[in-house]
Amino acid sequence: MFFALFRKAYRDVTKRRVRSLLTLLGILIGVGGVVAIVSTGQNLARAQQAAYANASQADITFWVWNAPASLPRALSEIENVRAAELRVDFFTRCRWDNGAGDVNLHGVADFENMRVDQIFLRAGRFPKEGEVVIEQSALETMPLHFGNTLTCRGSNGEADRTFTLVGAIQTPNYPSASLLDYATMYAPSQDVIRLLGAVGSNGLRVKVNDIAVASDTAREISQLLDRRNIQHGAPTIRDPENFLGKRELDALLAVLAIFSIVGLITSGFLVANTLAAIVTEQVSEIGTLKALGGTRGQVMLVFLMSALVYGIIGTSLGLLVGAFASWRLMLFIGSLLNLSIDFQVSPLGIALGALVGIGVTLLAGMIPAYSATRIPVKRALDSYGITPTYGAGRLDRALQKIVALPPLAAMSVRNLARRKSRALVTMLVIGVAVATSLAAQAVSASVDTAIDDLFRTYRADAWVWFGEYVGDNMRAALTSVKGVERAEAWSLQNAWVSTDAKRETRSERARIWGLPANTELYIPNLQQGRWYNAGASDEAVISTDLVESLNLRLGDTIQVDTGDDLRTFRIVGITIDNSVFLGSDVAGKVFIPETVVAKMEGREGWATFFAAGFSQHDVEGVEAQLDAISQKFRRYQMGSDSAVREVKGAKEQTRILTIALTAMSVLIGVIGALGVVNTITLNVLERRREIGVLRSIGASDANVMQAFLTEGLAFGIGGWLIGIVLGFPLGLLLTRVMEVVLFHLNYVFTPQMVLISLGFALFITVGASLIPALAAARMKVKEVLRYE
Repeated sequence: MFFALFRKAYRDVTKRRVRSLLTLLGILIGVGGVVAIVSTGQNLARAQQAAYANASQADITFWVWNAPASLPRALSEIENVRAAELRVDFFTRCRWDNGAGDVNLHGVADFENMRVDQIFLRAGRFPKEGEVVIEQSALETMPLHFGNTLTCRGSNGEADRTFTLVGAIQTPNYPSASLLDYATMYAPSQDVIRLLGAVGSNGLRVKVNDIAVASDTAREISQLLDRRNIQHGAPTIRDPENFLGKRELDALLAVLAIFSIVGLITSGFLVANTLAAIVTEQVSEIGTLKALGGTRGQVMLVFLMSALVYGIIGTSLGLLVGAFASWRLMLFIGSLLNLSIDFQVSPLGIALGALVGIGVTLLAGMIPAYSATRIPVKRALDSYGITPTYGAGRLDRALQKIVALPPLAAMSVRNLARRKSRALVTMLVIGVAVATSLAAQAVSASVDTAIDDLFRTYRADAWVWFGEYVGDNMRAALTSVKGVERAEAWSLQNAWVSTDAKRETRSERARIWGLPANTELYIPNLQQGRWYNAGASDEAVISTDLVESLNLRLGDTIQVDTGDDLRTFRIVGITIDNSVFLGSDVAGKVFIPETVVAKMEGREGWATFFAAGFSQHDVEGVEAQLDAISQKFRRYQMGSDSAVREVKGAKEQTRILTIALTAMSVLIGVIGALGVVNTITLNVLERRREIGVLRSIGASDANVMQAFLTEGLAFGIGGWLIGIVLGFPLGLLLTRVMEVVLFHLNYVFTPQMVLISLGFALFITVGASLIPALAAARMKVKEVLRYE
C-alpha cells in the first residue's frame, strides 16, 4: 500500500510540472542554505587551523630595536621556545609608473628557511637584493605586474630605495589587500634595514612548544632582552582560540543561519500552499475515496505522500546546490582571508539539510492533509471549485463594497477572498521576504552607523608612531607643524585582564589604552560612572563588551598583566567603545592614565605613540598633513594612520556581511516570487471559465492581464504590511545576535527602509504575476468555455 500511494503521489507531482518546479525551487533554496552555512563554517574553521599550523604562526611577538642577527640563537636556549626569527617591519609609501600606494614592507633574512610566520610562493620567485614579492591579493587592487619598478620612501632621512617586483606570495597572517587598504610586501632584511636607517631588526617572532605557558616564556624573553640592552615593547601573545577574522566569520554564519531558517519556513508555506491547491483540485477524488470506505488516516496519508515526494526531491537537489554554494562561498571568504581551501562536504551539514528539508516539508503538508480529511462526502462530490459560502463572510462583504477602484481592478481585489487561506499564505510568504529585506537593510545600516559613531568618539584625525622612544615633549614638536592643532601621548598594547568578582576567577585578553586624564582627543561615551581623575594611579574605565565577558560592574577591581608588570585597578567608569575589528583577539578595552602605563612599561617621560588633531578633517587635508609631519620628522622611524582610513577599512571589513545579507534577502525574495507565481497560476486554472466569459463579452488581452496583475499588486501591498510588522523584530534579533559576536550596535530602522521594502515587494509580486497573467491572456475562448 505504501509504495502504491508513493507512486500515485509521484505521478501527481510530475503531472503539475510548473507548480511542482516552483515548489521544489523553494525547498531547494532553504535546504541549500542550511548545507552551505554548516559546511562553510566547519570547513573554514578547519582551513584556518590547518593554515596557521602549516604556516607556524608566531605565538609571541615583540617590537624590538636594532636587534642583532645573533638574537634568535640566544632565544633558542629558553626551554619553551621552538623557533625564533627576526623581521624588519616598515610601513611606507611606494610609487610606480602609473600610481602609488601604502605598503607594509617586511624584511626576511632567509626566505627558503622560514620557520615562523611562513609565506608561500604562488608565482615568480623569492626576492634577492633590490627585489620584492607581493601578497597575491594586492595584484587585484593595484595595477602592478612582475618586472615593475617600485620606489619606496625611506625613513630617518634615508634616501628612497628602488625595488623590482619578482613574485607573488600567500600568507594566512594577513587578510586580503582589499580589506587592509594597503599592500603587504616582502624583501631581503638588509634592504628594509637600509630604508629604516637602522643597523638591526625591529620585529621578533617566536613559536613556542606549549602555548599554555607562553606568558612565562614571554617574561623570560623580556628579561633576556633587558640583559642584552635591546630596546623592546610589551609582548603580544596569540590566543589559540582565536584566528584572523573569527569574530566576523562567527557573526556572518550566525546571521546566515537565521536567514536559512527563515527561508525554510518560507519554503514550508510554499509547500502548504501547493498541497492545499492539490486538495482543492482533488476534492471529488477525496469524496470518492471516502464513499468507498477510505478512513481519515488513509486520506491524510495520500497527501502526506505528496509532501514526502516534494521533500525528497527538493532536499536531494538542495543538498547538491548547498554543497556547490558552500564551495563558492568558501572560495570567496578564503580569498579575503588568504586561505587555501581544501573543500570537504560536511556530514553534519548534509544530515541537517536532509532532516530539516524533509521534516519541514512534512510539517507543512500536515495542515492541508488534515483539512482534506474534514471534507464531507456530499460536499466533496458536489464541489466544483468555489465554496458555497463565498460572499457570506464579513471580509467578503467588505471587499464587495469597494467602489474607488475601476470595476476590473475591484473584481481582482474581491477575488482574494475566494481562497482566503491561499491568499493569506501567499501574503505571509511575501511578508517574510519583505521582512528579510528590511532586516538586511537595518543590520547593514546599524553596523555602518556603529562604526561612524565609534570613530566620532575619537576626536583625533590621525595617529603617528615612532620606531624608537622619544621624549613626551614630542607633543609640542608636533603642534609646531602648521595645521596640527593638538597632540597627545597615547599608548596601546594587549594584556591579560583578570578578576575574582563573585568569587569566580576569570581572565580575558584586552587592549590597554593609556590616555591622558584630561584628553581632548577622546570623548568617552560613558554609560556608568565617570572618567578617571588626573593623578589617579589605580582607576580604570572599561568597555561594555569587557563588562559582559568578565561579568563586571562599577566598583569591581581588575588585575592587568602586561607581561612586564601586574597592577590592580578599580573600575570607575563603563563606556561604549568596541572599535576592534578584523583579526582582533581581545575581549574589550581598558583605559588607564598614560603616565601609569609608562610606569608599568618602565619608560617614564618617554613615548612612541601620539594622537593628533588637525585643522582640516577631509581625506586630502589629513593625508597632506601627515606628509608634512613625515617630512619634518624624517630622521625618526615614523609610521602613521588616519581616522578616515580606519573608518574605510572597518567598513570594508563588513563588506562580506553586507554581501551575504543582500544575497540571502534576494534568495528569500525569490521564494516569495515563486509563491506568487504558484498562487496566481492556480487562480488562473480555477477561473478558466470566468476568463472565457470575460473574453466572450469583449475583454482584451490587456484586460485579462490587468485582472491578475492587480491580484499580484494586492498580494504585494498585503505582504508589505505584514513584512513591516515582521521586519522590525527580525532586524532587531539579527542586530542583537551580531552585537553578541561583534560590538555594541544601536538598532537603526528608518522610513527610507520601509519605502525601499515597498518597492521590493511590488517588484517581486508584479514581476512574478506576469508569468501566469501572460498565460491567462493566451487562453482561447472556445477552449476555456469547454473546460470541465
